[in-house]
Amino acid sequence: MVAGVRLGLTALVFLVASRQHAAATDSPSTTTAEASTAVTTATSSGFLAPTTITTTTTVEPAPATMTTTAEPTTATSTTTVPPVTETTTTTTFDPYATVKGTWTTGYWDCCKPSCSWPGKGKVKKPVMACDVETGEILYDANEPSVCQGGRAATCKNSKPFNVSEGLSMGFAAAAVSGGHGLVGDANCGQCFELKFIEKEHPEGQWGGAGPALVGKHMVVQVTNIGYDVTGDHSFDIMIPGAGQGAFSNGCSAQFQGFSTGDFDCDTRFGGCTERSGCDRLPAELQDACRWRYDWYHWLENNGKTNNPYVDFRRVRCPTQLTELSGSVAEDDELFPKVEGAELRL
Repeated sequence: MVAGVRLGLTALVFLVASRQHAAATDSPSTTTAEASTAVTTATSSGFLAPTTITTTTTVEPAPATMTTTAEPTTATSTTTVPPVTETTTTTTFDPYATVKGTWTTGYWDCCKPSCSWPGKGKVKKPVMACDVETGEILYDANEPSVCQGGRAATCKNSKPFNVSEGLSMGFAAAAVSGGHGLVGDANCGQCFELKFIEKEHPEGQWGGAGPALVGKHMVVQVTNIGYDVTGDHSFDIMIPGAGQGAFSNGCSAQFQGFSTGDFDCDTRFGGCTERSGCDRLPAELQDACRWRYDWYHWLENNGKTNNPYVDFRRVRCPTQLTELSGSVAEDDELFPKVEGAELRL
């Protein structure tokens, strides 16, 4: 996944997540996480926020003694070797820490979520997928994805929604190839609180969270995994109209009578740039598409919001999310509740 949107005075140049998530091609036997050695140490426990510890040790070597013989005498000399300073940097992991300054994107491709396959993460049940034609919940977790020609698709209710003026909820793909502690399949079913912060993308000082978004919070549950991202990219939030990315055949199969371009205003990477573009989507998705403009403030203020930065931490999943996904992490009760999460508009 590569993400971003740059705004010029006369044009918008989009670079938003390609969303080559595991969702469309996953099966229990084909998906592997390729994480760094430090991140791999965290896989057994799911999310563990990285903390760097630097230790400096001074080693005092023993004096070196050298003996030389030259006819007709023998001489012995002692040489003192200066101390050697050794610095060791190690990374530890804390499941309760807050990770600072990662950035997010958005997508909606209608494919079967990666976490809907069996054996993904330590959860009580996999994330639910829905029948592409009837919309009913599928109880066979091995049913292939609609993006592979199967019947399993994203459930239509897996979309973002408001809880209060300062809090929204939804679902997301976890990006796993950065140094932020997200590791892949082990994150399935886990929930994270995102706090949108004031920070721009450094290459040209573009995007980030707009003033109306800074300070707001969002709780997301991980239902998908993205193995194709790097650096500080952490979450790809599921938002109708935000771009289908690499898999563009799922939505037109799930919603008969709509063309591929209707689902992202003919912009697969970045999606619709105006609120009016949401009118092209199926009625069931239009409200969540408009959420992107009304609560998230997409592309306001000369290009903000655009792939906003967040601080995030793991939290207990609110019932509003688990009732929709059908999935709860086995260790969910160990994490704090989000204040106000049980409020409903």
